[in-house]
Amino acid sequence: MKTLKYIWRNVARNKLRTMLTVLSVGFSLALMTVLHGYMVMQSVWGRDADKHNRVVVMNIQGFSGALPIANVDDVRAIENVIDAVPFSWYGGTYEDQPMAFAQFATDADHAFRVWDDYKIDPDELRAWQENRQGCVADRRLAERKGWKVGDRIPLKGTFLAFDLDLQLCGLYDAPQYTDSIWFHWEYLNEGLKQANAFGVDNSGTIYAKVTSASQIPLVIEAIDARFASSQNPTRTQTEAAFVQMFTDMLGNIQAYIRNIGLAVVFSLSLVAANAMAMSMRERTTEIAVLKAIGFPRGHVLRMILGEACLIALFGGLLGIGLGCAFLEALHSVNTQIFPFGLADLAGPWLLVMLGAAAGIGLVSGIVPGIRAAQLSVVDGLRRVV
Repeated sequence: MKTLKYIWRNVARNKLRTMLTVLSVGFSLALMTVLHGYMVMQSVWGRDADKHNRVVVMNIQGFSGALPIANVDDVRAIENVIDAVPFSWYGGTYEDQPMAFAQFATDADHAFRVWDDYKIDPDELRAWQENRQGCVADRRLAERKGWKVGDRIPLKGTFLAFDLDLQLCGLYDAPQYTDSIWFHWEYLNEGLKQANAFGVDNSGTIYAKVTSASQIPLVIEAIDARFASSQNPTRTQTEAAFVQMFTDMLGNIQAYIRNIGLAVVFSLSLVAANAMAMSMRERTTEIAVLKAIGFPRGHVLRMILGEACLIALFGGLLGIGLGCAFLEALHSVNTQIFPFGLADLAGPWLLVMLGAAAGIGLVSGIVPGIRAAQLSVVDGLRRVV
């Protein structure tokens, strides 16, 4: 207990230096927390997608290639496919807000068979199916925008040259926040035909629900074989792989984040070690007195390491707290890029971040601690601070 009091007294002795060291560790670990939170978000998204046995069909050339709407019925006819729907990205603006939320054209009669984990009131689903200009929205998106069933939602086309005048018919509850609305693919397609615009009869992508996980490889092979010799060959993949594809577009971001993390830990260790070395130099005579009255070398070393670790842990707690707050703020501001809140991302990786802070403390304190432990009483008492 006396040792802890001594450590705390030394931590609080030079408040300015301690505060600056804590802040340097804290802000750097806040950056690491945000970067690793983004990595965890990708894995959470992938794990969630893996649960529901869905596959995504797209043109082999990617989003730039067409996928005819007739292919949807062909996919539905594949063995072990429960149902399939077109899923075409619209990308319009709402109240002059570009990409305020995600907007997709799909099939109201089949959508909730493919996304059977999404829940919607049967009456609201029926109202959507019967209203050609109807749409349904994620309940959390509707709450954020202040929408209520019956409201009009006008969207101005940017990527596709047709404006939509939608009416909100219902709200669905998804396991994770989708930040999206769904509307009738037929409504969009008819408008594009009237405008003689690009994108007519194009389903964009096709989502299909498979009977079981074990059948997914066979279904993927069957779909791609079905369209291999057509004018629009396909590339089919699991929903989790489709999600990972967007991360892969950014390159090997996980390797970058790991390397950045190692560089940050190394730099922080040097900063903290410099602060500890200065602290030990100022207390040379004090350490010599402790050894003179009977403190063994091991005890002196533990006190120095304890001081360094305590400072680093304070910085770690500050950094993790700031990073978590920033992740939650990013989720609130831009749910398309950060679809998961802190409650979904929390996990053992946060303890790893705290362990990194403790590691910084150990590394920064080891050299000053050893030098203090090996300091002779005579040399220490000779020095005048």
